[in-house]
Amino acid sequence: MVEFKGVSQRFGQQWALHDVSFALNKGEFLFLTGHSGAGKTTLLRLLYGALRLDLGRATVAGFDLTKLKRSQIPELRRRVSVVFQDFKILPNLTAYDNVALALKVRGLPRSQSDRRVRGILRAMGLEDRAYIKSERLSGGEQQRVAIARSMVVNPKLILADEPTGNLDADLTDHLMDIFRQFYTYGTTVIMATHSREVLERVPEARILHLEQGRIVDTASPPTEIELYGGLP
Repeated sequence: MVEFKGVSQRFGQQWALHDVSFALNKGEFLFLTGHSGAGKTTLLRLLYGALRLDLGRATVAGFDLTKLKRSQIPELRRRVSVVFQDFKILPNLTAYDNVALALKVRGLPRSQSDRRVRGILRAMGLEDRAYIKSERLSGGEQQRVAIARSMVVNPKLILADEPTGNLDADLTDHLMDIFRQFYTYGTTVIMATHSREVLERVPEARILHLEQGRIVDTASPPTEIELYGGLP
């Protein structure tokens, strides 16, 4: 599903990633950890074609990123869904329409998409908020709309950048259960997080810890020192 070999990425004179190599199979769950600026978001942006690869080789969902053409990016993003930190939902649309839009752009008629949209909104606890404009929803509700939109298309790969940052403990637990259901049924999940509690919700997941753009594969959840850098 994902393979990076010797990937390095630079912004100006600063290297955001250094010689990153890892492989991820279909249906695996991977956590990316590391302090702010460690390279987590850069790695995610490469995975959905938002950045052109500088050095190394990478394949994602059947696409060779070293040869990826601009015209191929929409097809890549039909296979790879992203949950952004800043939501990127349309404030003037209802929760329902924001989620349905993800299916509409893929050519699915509304008559076929309605059941899927209602089902994912119900799973996210948004059934009663479906027809409220997104600008009137709380930050946590907007985050859940963004997550519902990414999941409703049944992607091969879900990328999530701190998806629980605006959710309370109960909603975080519920959301992680949903992510686990998706990967149990074969969807690959890559999630960036600072939260030790989130890591503990998927104890079988792999963890890649980034420090200054370099990646370390750990077999179990890292310590507080590894997660945040330095001593408490």
